[in-house]
Amino acid sequence: MHKFLLLLLLFNSIVYSQSISFTGTVSDTLNAPLESANVIARPLKEGVPMRFAIADHKGRYRLELDSSVAYEITVSYLGYKDETFRYSPGSGATSHDFLLKPSDENLKEVVINYDYQPVVVKKDTLIYDVKSFASGNERKMKEVLEKLPGVEVDKNGTVTVQGKKVTQMLVEGRSFFGGGSRLAVENIPADALDKIEVIDHFNQVGFLKQVSDSDELAMNVKLKEEKKKFLFGDVEAALGNDRYYAAHAALFYYSPKTTFNFIGDNNNVGQRTLTFDDMMRFSGGTSSFLNQRKPLSNLYAFTEGDQEVIENKSQFSALSFSHRVSDQFEITGFGIFSKLFTASFTESVTEYLQNDSGTVELRDYQSRNSALMALGNIKLDYDRQKNEKWYYNGQYQFSDNDFSSRLTSAINGTATLFETLRDAENQSVKQYLEWHKSYSPAHTTTLVINQDYTKFAPENSWNTDRDFLPGLIPLQEDITYNVNQLKNITTNNVDMLFRHYWVINNLNHLYTVAGHNHSHATLTTREWQQLSSGSVNAFSAADGFGNDLRYTLGDTYLGTEYKFMTGRLITRPGLYLHRYRLATRQPDGNNAFSRVLLEPQLNSDYEFNKSESLKLSYRFSNDFADPEQMASRYTLQSYNSVFRGNAILRNERFHKVNLFYTKFSAYRGLSAHGGVSFSRKVRTIRNDVEVVETTQGGAILLNNFTTPVLTDNPETNWSTYGSLEKKFWYLSVKVYSRLSWFEYTQRLNGVGSINSRNSRQVGISLRTANKKWPYISVGYDKTWSSFKGITRSNYENEVFESSFAYEFIPQFTFKADYTYFNNTDPQGQHNVFQTGNISMAYQKKNSPWGFDIRVNNFLNNKEKTTSSFSDFTISRQTVHLLPRIILCGVRYTL
Repeated sequence: MHKFLLLLLLFNSIVYSQSISFTGTVSDTLNAPLESANVIARPLKEGVPMRFAIADHKGRYRLELDSSVAYEITVSYLGYKDETFRYSPGSGATSHDFLLKPSDENLKEVVINYDYQPVVVKKDTLIYDVKSFASGNERKMKEVLEKLPGVEVDKNGTVTVQGKKVTQMLVEGRSFFGGGSRLAVENIPADALDKIEVIDHFNQVGFLKQVSDSDELAMNVKLKEEKKKFLFGDVEAALGNDRYYAAHAALFYYSPKTTFNFIGDNNNVGQRTLTFDDMMRFSGGTSSFLNQRKPLSNLYAFTEGDQEVIENKSQFSALSFSHRVSDQFEITGFGIFSKLFTASFTESVTEYLQNDSGTVELRDYQSRNSALMALGNIKLDYDRQKNEKWYYNGQYQFSDNDFSSRLTSAINGTATLFETLRDAENQSVKQYLEWHKSYSPAHTTTLVINQDYTKFAPENSWNTDRDFLPGLIPLQEDITYNVNQLKNITTNNVDMLFRHYWVINNLNHLYTVAGHNHSHATLTTREWQQLSSGSVNAFSAADGFGNDLRYTLGDTYLGTEYKFMTGRLITRPGLYLHRYRLATRQPDGNNAFSRVLLEPQLNSDYEFNKSESLKLSYRFSNDFADPEQMASRYTLQSYNSVFRGNAILRNERFHKVNLFYTKFSAYRGLSAHGGVSFSRKVRTIRNDVEVVETTQGGAILLNNFTTPVLTDNPETNWSTYGSLEKKFWYLSVKVYSRLSWFEYTQRLNGVGSINSRNSRQVGISLRTANKKWPYISVGYDKTWSSFKGITRSNYENEVFESSFAYEFIPQFTFKADYTYFNNTDPQGQHNVFQTGNISMAYQKKNSPWGFDIRVNNFLNNKEKTTSSFSDFTISRQTVHLLPRIILCGVRYTL
């Protein structure tokens, strides 16, 4: 490792000696700096790349030039005449200050020549001309973005521009599969890109931009003219050892009125199709003008494939379309289908923490899961007139999970076998209507109506050879034990919101908000024992089972927000009056209560300049228990766990404060981010836990019973994080740190203890930052985690990661990555895991055919061991993995 870094630094110093850092300023005739002026260095020698910079808030710029090449350095700024300086090698010049004169042309008639301008800056928009930066050997959009100045793409497909994350991805002005960046950067062909537009403070309703306080950053992909009105994309297929395979297709059609996008994938190598972030976007279906409420059920049983399994088969397809019916009316939509099968095997050692002792359980856990998901979304966009806009969005989603597991649990040398079967079918319908109207520059209104209907129906079955959960469930003696459960949860949420924006003047805005949320849910559970004789032992109300809950939560609110600007400080205090009413109906009795509560909030932004800001937010909120927490009868959760809700739970109260700082300086090659987050619950819902050790037929069993209670014991959560990235010549160095402290009170077996969970993380990474070099990245990360309560535990994790990519001749690209993972448990035992992947791709320029060979897990590691802790357990898990996979693939580009 040390030798490698020294070699890299030596190589960097040699290259740097052949370059020059050329600096200067850009100002007007009054010596006022011209922020965001374009500075372009065009080489006067073929084969040398163009250099580009943007002047910072002080008008400064920096260019890294080849000291042996002559350049024409041109500065342009809207409303001013261009100025050019010629740099000659050997002249000794290392700086030049530009003084721009106003243009005589009317600003409204200025025409910017985009043909040879690599980057254009226009207010909140940054436009990259792709051909000025791409070599032509790139395959996907991701590889092009990595070559644009100020743009970065991480391994998960997240895009940042000048340190800010892209939150909306558009193609030809239309949302691409819900606006996520990953599907776009990994599927859109590089040769289809013409320009990349980056739009800050993005809002799809143009006349709301001034009042919406949007912090969205959108990226819009402009396609080449020859790709429009034609089908384009690529198709890939690969076969490997032991019947492993992978197939992928990405096809696109764009015309001025109609677009179609299709992405398909089929593999059994653990290749990811959907991430959790993707799934959250696709299944949103809720108006962005509403605060995202806590879902009353969970439809995300699966979101991605991975390689921490022994078998993985994934099928995925996605289709999106848009059609502009007229200048005023457009229809857009997408459909998602995913089918996933996984099999896993995990070995674990779990210590149960009790007040006076701990008991150790050894587990062998095998599982198989088959998950099916289908989703359809349609959106209608109607511009009644230029100052009035309507949206309707409707979505339907369906998922079905078939799960089975086999668990062998051993305590003190005696083993017990448990089998679990689960079939969970979920359906959801979501829709919303939005109306926006601007009556004048001073007055604008928004009306939103939103509905979310969900039905969740899991069926569970537990089978074992021994009596289990004695004293908690009423089992009858039998040869084998089979317990079944049927659960039904139905929720229906309706939101209505009205917002009025009053722009008093440029420095003062007043916003008025009124709304209502109505949440209704029903929950029923039924458990029974299927006896070997064929008869049924139903768990009755007399045994404390059989939930039948009707849950209603209403929230009517009225609020106002006052936004004012003082110098560079924008402050927006707000005060909301809420009337909450929570009511439940159950066989054991009805409960209802209502509260009128004030909830203040504050948002404050200080902008030092366009690339440096400090943001503060504060909110006081109330949160309410979900239906399952209020179901007053027993519910069987697993082979060793029973849960009972609490019908008299009330609202939690908590404060939350966030402070965030960001700075980006292209002149200094510096990017810095930092923040502090603090939350404190002054009234808390937390589970009381009872862990009971019993003996059945010579086997020791550990069972736990949990129930939520409302306490005045505070919970405090602090977290801080920061990162600093700096370019040194042609290397980029990043250091980062994250600290967190969480303190709460936990009752275990009737005894309360103050628990704390703390973690510290530090890391450093180094990567090449020269587009002509091979891409090399190395990083080291270390985390210390500790738990303090009834007992104390400490863990250490360290990770070393490296990746390499090199186009060693124009047609060949070699890529490799390697990860070293070391986990140290409380006993000081080290668990080491190493993995890596390599690939070689061949693509002849202007040929539609490409070929590649790739090796996943080339070290052929078969298992990975990690450690973790919860409120009353400490565990060490060993997960078995997919083996080494060798794939040979072919690709055809349309």
